[in-house]
Amino acid sequence: MYPCAIRVGDVQVGPLLAAGHAEQIGRRATTAHTWRAMPSRHHIARSRCGRLVVALVIASACSRPGESAAPPDATGIDSLNARLERTYHDHDAARYAALFTDSAMFEWPAVPTVRGRPALQAMANGLWPALPELELKLIVGTRRLAPTHATEIGAFEESWRDSTGGRTTEFGRYVTVLARQSDGSWLMDRFFGFSDSTHASPKAK
Repeated sequence: MYPCAIRVGDVQVGPLLAAGHAEQIGRRATTAHTWRAMPSRHHIARSRCGRLVVALVIASACSRPGESAAPPDATGIDSLNARLERTYHDHDAARYAALFTDSAMFEWPAVPTVRGRPALQAMANGLWPALPELELKLIVGTRRLAPTHATEIGAFEESWRDSTGGRTTEFGRYVTVLARQSDGSWLMDRFFGFSDSTHASPKAK
């Protein structure tokens, strides 16, 4: 896929242009998300998390053939992120899955990779009903833009009303690889995330 690619695990990547920054992010990974692993698998998940973040970021650093044109504007990615946040609020699994490419991959430490729109929709349908008043906030850190693809690194805050009537907020980080479509819009082609911490706020009196 990439003319200057080498292989890291099951991902072809280019020269280590972004490895230092990606490894710094990977070292902060934990496994406390909604899809978190059991504590006994913590070290395995953390190691896998670091490797995957490095692989995803490095993969985006190598140009594809014919991509000498100026990168596109990022407005479409901002729109995609806003629609993603809205699908969480609405518990709309079908619209959530439609924000990904047909061959998209969703990865979380120590959890089997979710592949394709039908599986992504099924994942959301299985998880969201147990998370009332669900909200997602994305905080973009950096982006790398090319004419046909982009990589975004940032932080997220995911919150929901818990069984006490208060709200639980999960803080974490993510990497997305996005593919530009023929109409100029963007879809997520690969998502990788991990949790930093959670915080419970008591019910307001």
